[in-house]
Amino acid sequence: MKVTAIGNRKGGVGKTSVTLGLATGLKLIGKKVLVIDLDPQANVTEALEGSGEFDIFDVLYGGDAGTLGQAITETSWPGIDLIPSSESLARLESESLMTPELRLKTAAWGAEELAAYDHILLDLPPALGRLTLNGLIWADRVLAITEPAAFSVKGVTEFLETVKKVQSLPHLNPALEFLGIIINKTSSPLTGEHAFQIGELEAAYGQDVRSPHLPLRTAMQDSVSSRAPLTKLNSRGAVIMTEKFVEHARFIDGVN
Repeated sequence: MKVTAIGNRKGGVGKTSVTLGLATGLKLIGKKVLVIDLDPQANVTEALEGSGEFDIFDVLYGGDAGTLGQAITETSWPGIDLIPSSESLARLESESLMTPELRLKTAAWGAEELAAYDHILLDLPPALGRLTLNGLIWADRVLAITEPAAFSVKGVTEFLETVKKVQSLPHLNPALEFLGIIINKTSSPLTGEHAFQIGELEAAYGQDVRSPHLPLRTAMQDSVSSRAPLTKLNSRGAVIMTEKFVEHARFIDGVN
């Protein structure tokens, strides 16, 4: 089982659609996937149409070890399961709790249900608070998502500074591995601004900027809004995006 956290400090970069695309790609290469929605906006939960007796707020707020698996639910996307979010999740950012940053790791401890999955994807909120720390402290690896725009690139920088702090402290997660940056919503052909921002990222992070870049396609929005995986959409754009996500999925699966 590999746990991958997916995030950016800034919202609107397409993190939800990329998370869903990566889940689809992993499923297509034969992997069993669980998505955990740590974002109070619950966009992944809505797209996957997943709901159950418990959600991630119930698990984290309860604070008991080994309870994470109790919130797993099936979704309308075959082969992809979910631990759903809720608006109540935002309460964890402000309420007085014992060890609030360790609650996800605690809930996962001894949760035997998780062993059924090859990959767990954590959709982090666009913030650097307790919920993001919960994901980074438990995860094995982390991916940053950005679009080639100045504010989004700045958000990646801020997000990765938090990642480095988590890696640098022995009581947090020094074993956390940085898988790289996926650039989303690129124009075709590239505009001058997009080419500049991609160049800035490549200069700063080198090979950690993963290929292929993900072009701006309506298929991505259609997948989320119609609550259907890319494989169910009958468009050339959906085929193109599926191929790119499978390539990223093979990379994610191949990293030890």
